[in-house]
Amino acid sequence: MAQKLSWLKRRSHEDRNVEPDETGRPVRDLRLLPAAVAAWIAAVLAVRLDAPAALMLGFVLTTVALGCMAFVGYRRKHCRILQVILVATGAAAMICLPTAARIDQQGSEPMEAAIASEGHITAKLLATGDASRASAPDLDGSPRWILEATLLEGTFGGERFTASIPLVVLGGDDWSAVKDGDMVRAAGKVTATDPGERARALMIGSTAPDRLEHETETGPMEQVRERFLTLAGSTGAPDDGLMAGMVIGARSVVAEDLVVRMQSTGLTHLTAVSGANCSYVLAFVFLSCRAFRLPRWAAALGGIVSLVAFVLLVRPEPSVLRAAVMGSIGVLAVLTGRGRLSMTLLFLSIAALLAVDPWLSGEYAFILSVAATSGLVLAGPLLVQRLETLLPRWIAQLLAVPLAAQLFCTPILILIQPAIPTYSLLANIAAAPVVPFITIAGMLAVMLVSLLPLAALPFAVAAGWGASWVAGVAGFFASAPLAVIPWPSGAGGAALSALSSLAVLAVAVWWQPLRAVVRSAAAKARSAVRGIRIRALKWVAAGFALGCAGLWAAAGAVHETAEWTIAGCDVGQGDGFVVRTGEHSAMVFDAGPDPALIDRCLDALQVETVDLLVITHLHQDHYGGIEGVFSDRPVRRLLYSTSEAALPDEVIEATTDAGLVPEPIVAGDTGALGSTTWTALWPFPDVTDASENDASAVVLVTTGGTDGRSPVDVLFTGDIEEEAADEMLVAHRDLTLSGVDILKVAHHGARNGGHRLIEATSPSVALISAGRHNDYGHPHPATLDALDAAGVYAARTDQRGSFFLFADDGTLRIRSL
Repeated sequence: MAQKLSWLKRRSHEDRNVEPDETGRPVRDLRLLPAAVAAWIAAVLAVRLDAPAALMLGFVLTTVALGCMAFVGYRRKHCRILQVILVATGAAAMICLPTAARIDQQGSEPMEAAIASEGHITAKLLATGDASRASAPDLDGSPRWILEATLLEGTFGGERFTASIPLVVLGGDDWSAVKDGDMVRAAGKVTATDPGERARALMIGSTAPDRLEHETETGPMEQVRERFLTLAGSTGAPDDGLMAGMVIGARSVVAEDLVVRMQSTGLTHLTAVSGANCSYVLAFVFLSCRAFRLPRWAAALGGIVSLVAFVLLVRPEPSVLRAAVMGSIGVLAVLTGRGRLSMTLLFLSIAALLAVDPWLSGEYAFILSVAATSGLVLAGPLLVQRLETLLPRWIAQLLAVPLAAQLFCTPILILIQPAIPTYSLLANIAAAPVVPFITIAGMLAVMLVSLLPLAALPFAVAAGWGASWVAGVAGFFASAPLAVIPWPSGAGGAALSALSSLAVLAVAVWWQPLRAVVRSAAAKARSAVRGIRIRALKWVAAGFALGCAGLWAAAGAVHETAEWTIAGCDVGQGDGFVVRTGEHSAMVFDAGPDPALIDRCLDALQVETVDLLVITHLHQDHYGGIEGVFSDRPVRRLLYSTSEAALPDEVIEATTDAGLVPEPIVAGDTGALGSTTWTALWPFPDVTDASENDASAVVLVTTGGTDGRSPVDVLFTGDIEEEAADEMLVAHRDLTLSGVDILKVAHHGARNGGHRLIEATSPSVALISAGRHNDYGHPHPATLDALDAAGVYAARTDQRGSFFLFADDGTLRIRSL
């Protein structure tokens, strides 16, 4: 009986989870979980509402919270459900009310009118970050830059106004030098952003920024950053700018190819300051103060001061803010003797950060930060316990930390990049030991760079070579075979990834019973095998062989049925489509902007010969990847259309090396490749002074029609715009009568492609090629609405990645590649 009471007391103590037990079992105090969840939901809703609606929601939540409080006080009885409702509604009201005030403060009637009409404004802007290079270049191939800024003053329609409105500016190379804190004046076109975005509008710069020197102040932290960046560039370490990114968050100086390698190896979180860096700084300062026998309160104060200075230096970002808040609360927990309350700290940090900045609720960096921390707290200790039954404890701890974070973060990362870095765990293990060293050595260099530059150099050199190790790890694993495994994109891919993570965690949780079941099954199998005669084994082997043969035959039949007809290649922000003409041959329409992407897609489709390459027009997002089409495969003919006088260098070089002569394509040109025929419908030879988009080749392709299959008509339209498309339809009225099965939506689904092609051709399927999270807003909601109204299914590369279509019993079916 005494033993039972002792066990019950220990069990009750573990359930309360106020302190970790003697075995180091993790603390899981979930009492603030409803508050954190309610705060997050309220933030997601509030930032998508206008100010009156957000205010009304806040008042309703406040009323409910006050009602619960009054009821609990009146009854004077402990009611857990009412307490949960009180805490949840109170936290949600804490989010909604200040969010309503901030949305109202950002309001401006002239600006709202400019956004609604997509008009041009002249603006005075305060940069709130450094300009960063956009993922997609401009149509002529030149780089574009993105800048986060606040609109302070503007002029629209002759009316001058003042405001405080967050914007995102998209501009050319002239914007690359704009830094955080710069005051600039520029003009541009403003368009609306999606609901819930931090920026109220996207401004497409039509002029170069005019830096207002007399109104731009360089603060002391910015001066320290500039000095450290200069020092980091003089260390001689082959780190490709990674050290500056890891120490002070200067991502703009990190080499682009290194960023790609880091993405391929699951090391993206190291390309800039993460929440872990805050923990290293806080721990280093706190322990150093304690080593000099300073009292606990002084060490805690020193840690908080250093943490605030660090956040100001690197500029607050979602993961940095989360770690800074958790670190501060953690110091308070230590001072008050409460011990380690990891989940409580996480829930408090979520609610506090969302109260300060509710727009964090939709930012991937913040979501990943919360997911990684949850993984470390909830799954980390459990994984250590399971792994140390097989490995030494220090190796188990080294494996458990990146594995726990990866299990929780991978489903979210799939939404950003639908691929699994095969060697992510190994790469993180190899890089982990030097990350704290890089952070501390780098911060010592930052502290000394303004006071004693010569003394700062050794620390910067040491941090630089540490970063070189991380860059080398990324390069080694990125070049390994199967470094990245393609994964289904979208919500389905994320759900599949989440199920995989849950399966791993389930094995970790139920390891003992699973091991017992496996051992029992193995023992029974060995016993059964001993009793089976050799003759029976022969019959089993024969049956297995016949079964494999049947499966092989069935697979061959399915493959024959599911032979692809049309494929859309995920080439980013551009076009790249493939029409099958033979077992290993195809027609290719456009090459996208990146040779590697179109080459990878053609390899996946097993295209060994390109019978015909059509470059619909000479914008970089259609011809820039031409080298990839010619990579290790012959191209027999190249047709192009353009309003320009000369061909781009990339096209000339690719065709010259292959011994091809590029031929212009005009309406009336026709051809046949096996059972596939094509006819050019546009442009007419007499069309002059057309824009490059309107010079796009429009080609009708008919493929199939053999072996009893129905032919499939596909209309490729390049980037033709509405007026030219209308003129083409007038000239080809038979196209309106016959319609097509598949329509390649013009100009990546942009609004200027119009709706007439959709209405006139009545397709069953529409193909849209656009980059995921592209800066153009492609495809435009109006285009998607037109497809929905016409009952046309849209297959999009920004959602599905690369895909192919095949005819199955007269029905078009789509599969991801």
